[in-house]
Amino acid sequence: MHAPSIGAVVAGDLVYNQVHMMTAYTDATAREAWIANLDTVAALNPRTVISGHKRVGAPDSPDTIEQSKEYLREFSRVAAEQDTAQGIVTEMLKLHGDRDNPYTLWLSARRTLANR
Repeated sequence: MHAPSIGAVVAGDLVYNQVHMMTAYTDATAREAWIANLDTVAALNPRTVISGHKRVGAPDSPDTIEQSKEYLREFSRVAAEQDTAQGIVTEMLKLHGDRDNPYTLWLSARRTLANR
């Protein structure tokens, strides 16, 4: 939902804020489409972005749009390079170890491998 009068976007599941993203039910093509949707939100130039999934107390910053895009790109790259869930998780934690909810990362790594 976009509220242009106050410069806000309520992004729901599209934007994540300091938590691991649920990529379990996506493939590389779906993640690219997700990034394209994030580009659409970014083009609105919001001052406030309310994420559907966020760390308690995290600011509702528009930076979360680019951070979500980066995470999705890195997940796709890492998933293509690694042959085990442990490998995917280890590499993603090197890049995004400061995010909450690593269970979601484990689930996503396992599902990604199962769907190859």
